[in-house]
Amino acid sequence: IGSGLVGSEMCIRDRMREEQGYSRAAFARATGIPLRTLEDWDAQRYAPTNVYQLLKAARVLGCHIEDIIEETE
Repeated sequence: IGSGLVGSEMCIRDRMREEQGYSRAAFARATGIPLRTLEDWDAQRYAPTNVYQLLKAARVLGCHIEDIIEETE
């Protein structure tokens, strides 16, 4: 089980968010997802499980939920 990001590796959501020019704070405002929650997701402290938050994130990023979730082992 990972305790955080390895090297410069980013999670898919974080990479997509940055590619679209959103800071974490701006993305939190756009989605209504608490900033702390986004930080926890990005640092892989826990995997996102709230489907409503995932749907909000996917809508803002212009993709499907499946595009922004990562499989865990």
